[in-house]
Amino acid sequence: MNILILLIAFLAPMIVAELYSSRHYELSFTDHLRKWKLGKYLALLLACLYLLALMTIEPENSDSIFSALCTGAFLSLVIYSQSFGEIFLKHAAEFKRVGLLDDAAFIIGWISLIYEVASYLLYL
Repeated sequence: MNILILLIAFLAPMIVAELYSSRHYELSFTDHLRKWKLGKYLALLLACLYLLALMTIEPENSDSIFSALCTGAFLSLVIYSQSFGEIFLKHAAEFKRVGLLDDAAFIIGWISLIYEVASYLLYL
């Protein structure tokens, strides 16, 4: 049962980002993968490996649910950098003014994802 909850917590931010992106920007999942394709695939692989580690090592830990939710949000920042970046970085007027909002969201998502995985590995 906890594995299912971890999976739902991981996928929830991506579902929200996909719905927001498809309604507001009319972009599909493959449209988002065109820019920074290798970085987005690597982030997806890293996040899936991290989720797999959470499911196998600590499925009964209640903190794992929050970790899976945060990892899903960070992955959404990387993959849906244009639309999800607008949600997370809505007060970053400087990035939006010069057209670097999606770049900032991609970088912040990657740094946060690396921090989440590295801190898990250090405290394991």
